[in-house]
Amino acid sequence: MKKFSIFAALILVLQLVLPVSLSASAEDSSEVLNYLALGDSLAAGMNEKGEIGLGYADYIAQSFSIGEEPINYNKGFAFPGYTTVNVLNDIENNVTKPIYNLDGQSTKTATIQQAIKEAHLITLSVGANDILKNVTRTEAGGFSYDAAGVLQTIQQVSTNYKKIFDSIYALNPEVDIIVMGLYNPFPYLQDSTVQGQLNTLVTTINNSIKTIVEENEGIFSDVSSLIAENASAFLPNQNNTHLNEAGYDAVAALMIEDYFAVILGDLEDGFTEIVIEEAPFTDIKNHWGKDYIDVAYSYGIMKGNEDGTFKPNVNVTRAQAVSVIVRAFELEATNAAPFKDISQYSQDTQNEIAAAYEAGLIRENGGYFNPKGQITRAQLALMLMRLSNSFVGEEYIPESIAPFKDIVNFDRETQVAITFLYDIGVVDGTSATTFSPKDNLTRAQLAKILVLAMSGE
Repeated sequence: MKKFSIFAALILVLQLVLPVSLSASAEDSSEVLNYLALGDSLAAGMNEKGEIGLGYADYIAQSFSIGEEPINYNKGFAFPGYTTVNVLNDIENNVTKPIYNLDGQSTKTATIQQAIKEAHLITLSVGANDILKNVTRTEAGGFSYDAAGVLQTIQQVSTNYKKIFDSIYALNPEVDIIVMGLYNPFPYLQDSTVQGQLNTLVTTINNSIKTIVEENEGIFSDVSSLIAENASAFLPNQNNTHLNEAGYDAVAALMIEDYFAVILGDLEDGFTEIVIEEAPFTDIKNHWGKDYIDVAYSYGIMKGNEDGTFKPNVNVTRAQAVSVIVRAFELEATNAAPFKDISQYSQDTQNEIAAAYEAGLIRENGGYFNPKGQITRAQLALMLMRLSNSFVGEEYIPESIAPFKDIVNFDRETQVAITFLYDIGVVDGTSATTFSPKDNLTRAQLAKILVLAMSGE
């Protein structure tokens, strides 16, 4: 899974293991990502008036800019008229250009290779200008094209897309890439034969690009039908092939939808087909975690007690919590853990504890892990922050510590970990000034984590 997808999955885990009353709503999420837009005039945001305004990249950036903290967004490398060759040359030559974000063009500059290295998400729209070089508008308002030239160009565009993906992944193998497909730029031509040719051409190009994109683990967003069905609304200027803001907004929404559909699809792919049955436990009927307990029971990953209860509010041990996180994120061990107090556990559990140790989620404490101890919210915060640090390859450094009075006596790392939960907008605390760091995790909350773990994330 790519870097931002992993971080998004981590957010899901955080939301699952914390009480619903403490979880921030999606509107309060302040998750920050580095987003880079590459490509032609569509990526730059040229509108139906021929002016640079709000394009699909800007609307995507706005969608991820929730709360007071903006995302790190740059469309400064997108340029009107760009072809696949231009994008490829920019990367190979490591060009420097002004940063262009939601506030407009900045006085600061960036090199494209460094921007790619730092990106969690890249969008790309390019290829139309390659093809249009073979298309000629006639004085009568129609058009003609060199069929042989078009076919040759389609092949070259596919080759260049592969090179662009290779160049990006060489700099940042963990980045997510979403590609905007092409659309019919001349929907107002009245000749049905011409329209049929145009639509066939667009479909052929899109299929060619889509194949390369998906073979290279990218996400292809086919916008052709969306724009064709709303041509009069999204392409109001018959003398300009660019979308208006409404069109760009709709394209951005579709690209985001396609992006998260892939993430959710990965989650669903982790499950085998099985009928989810209602768990027979007598104490979960009105419990908030019932649906998750039903799934966990159906998959045989959690059982109840001999008296027919599940005891959803019973606290979870450190060993159980670690095992869940390790399975959820597919961590593996290469060596045994150095703990003296885990030998009575199964080999699988020992391996999971060892994997957590190798990944840095847990630390050696005089040779003891305390596997039977009940995990606290503060301990969970530490594990999840360390997991995030491991995934993104850098240490989380907050601007200031979260405003919770009940964490001031904890060590610096724990305070930073709790601040991590607070800063990414998952929790506000049990009150405005408390986090309740010593509170525990329950079996119902663990059932949720286990369901996510079975997804293969």
